[in-house]
Amino acid sequence: MCVGAHDLDDFRSLRLFRHDGRYLNEDANLDVGDVWEMEYVERPGAVAPHLEDVLVQRGGVRRTGREEDLAALVMARDVVWQTVDELFDGRLDFTAAGSAYVPEAGPLPGRSTGYWRPTHELTLYQVNEKPRYRWTGGGALRSIRHVGVADPDVAIPAGSLVRLSLSQLFEPPDGPRGYWLQLSGWYRQ
Repeated sequence: MCVGAHDLDDFRSLRLFRHDGRYLNEDANLDVGDVWEMEYVERPGAVAPHLEDVLVQRGGVRRTGREEDLAALVMARDVVWQTVDELFDGRLDFTAAGSAYVPEAGPLPGRSTGYWRPTHELTLYQVNEKPRYRWTGGGALRSIRHVGVADPDVAIPAGSLVRLSLSQLFEPPDGPRGYWLQLSGWYRQ
């Protein structure tokens, strides 16, 4: 599974991978809000927009505590997008159905993870047995796939802090090749 994190020294956004470059196991003992002390190195061959990718080194990894108010921490230390036009440096294109992606040819954003405070509620629905959230705040965006580990909530209230990411490069059967917008979780504000 893909695991997002932040380095608390400079609040750099990270995507954690095992020391051998593989995704972390789904049974990894990680919970949202855990604070860990660990050594990591840049993932060799990291390609934009996934410049946050790091390899967690073996040994010396230990849990040191919990952050109970993640929303406040993120709001104080990271850029939080307020509008759809701001998401991923404004580089998103949209399908006729309202899904968002960054085309393979770019231009590419400077990051593949980030946070958004939607001004309207997001509501859960299913497409081909996969959870998605419906956006009714206007514009070309209308749908975001949920990829979080936790079961998706029926609704995400307006003003919540939403964690977004871009997928690895792929071409779905009904869309162009690109980096697709995903929603991995949210925190009540």
